Amino acid sequence: MNPSTIVKLAIIPLLAFSSTNSVPQFVKASTSIATEVKAINTKTEINAWGDSMTEGVNGDGVSYPSVLAKLTGMKTNNYGVGGETSEEIMNRSLKKGDQSNDILIIEMGDNGGWDKNIDTLINQYKTIIANANTDRYIIISSTDDPNDSDQIWGYTDEAIGLEDTWYEEALEEAFGEHLLKGRQYLIKRGLAINGIPFDEDDIERAHQGLISEKLRHVEKDNTHLNSLGYTAQAYGVYELGQKLGYWK
Repeated sequence: MNPSTIVKLAIIPLLAFSSTNSVPQFVKASTSIATEVKAINTKTEINAWGDSMTEGVNGDGVSYPSVLAKLTGMKTNNYGVGGETSEEIMNRSLKKGDQSNDILIIEMGDNGGWDKNIDTLINQYKTIIANANTDRYIIISSTDDPNDSDQIWGYTDEAIGLEDTWYEEALEEAFGEHLLKGRQYLIKRGLAINGIPFDEDDIERAHQGLISEKLRHVEKDNTHLNSLGYTAQAYGVYELGQKLGYWK
């Protein structure tokens, strides 16, 4: 499947977790995305702020903003710059100034810039939003695996499944319904959106709280997604934006 093509998926297996014991089980779920979506306001643009995860490194030409543009039918500006810290991303957004007519999608923190103090990162997010003068925004939390000690978000080898990490919990408390829990979304829906069945390795990784290796170029690094991963992330943003009323 060409990941940049908007598809309508038939009924496919979806991995779900019991809320009581976090045991995975297969259920049936239907995912249907219209091939044509009209923006609420044709003058409204989507501004995707971030680092290399937004830029689309390792995506073979696919980034989540490029897929999101196709899903929404809206002009989507990819303001992702590889290697930038959260502070640098914030400062770039502040220089742009008023974005009150636009929708903000922000994913940052993988490269530091917040001294591993989540309150600092949350305040940086809030500064971007306040300066943009908009209440239409989505925050994407890290898609890193929590057991990856080489990455800034790595902290535990315990099997956490779909339980909140400490940073997902903190970001949800700060931003509520505006938060897309990237790691959890990719575990639950990343493969299904791309029409790929779960295998035993995927199920075991899901138990551990890790996304499928099929969604990364693991031969390159353990952080960036591949074209399938970025495509799935775009669907996560799209679905949340629908719930928030940002597009139809």
